[in-house]
Amino acid sequence: MDKDKIYVEEIKEFSAKIVEFMAGVNFEQFVQDQKLNLAIVKLIENIGEASKRLSEETKGQYPKVDWKKSMAMRDKLVHDYMEVDLAIVYDVAMNEVPALLRNLQN
Repeated sequence: MDKDKIYVEEIKEFSAKIVEFMAGVNFEQFVQDQKLNLAIVKLIENIGEASKRLSEETKGQYPKVDWKKSMAMRDKLVHDYMEVDLAIVYDVAMNEVPALLRNLQN
């Protein structure tokens, strides 16, 4: 299996974990559960990192995925970790990640 296929599979796995972990969780619960919000931040970082490693050819196979947004979110979480806005993380986990997962299904 080539590296791009591995990265795409990892992105799917990370996304599926986020969907699973966030099922039935409201914003207040998310903010209060430090283990959960740290896990979600890490998984989103991992999605962005794997996205950065994909070739342009592979990214082109998924035209509905906003790869730049995924990579930018990773950079924001990693480099501005002292200013992480959990409302944005929650929104990404509840809306963007499920859409990403759908868009990666061929």
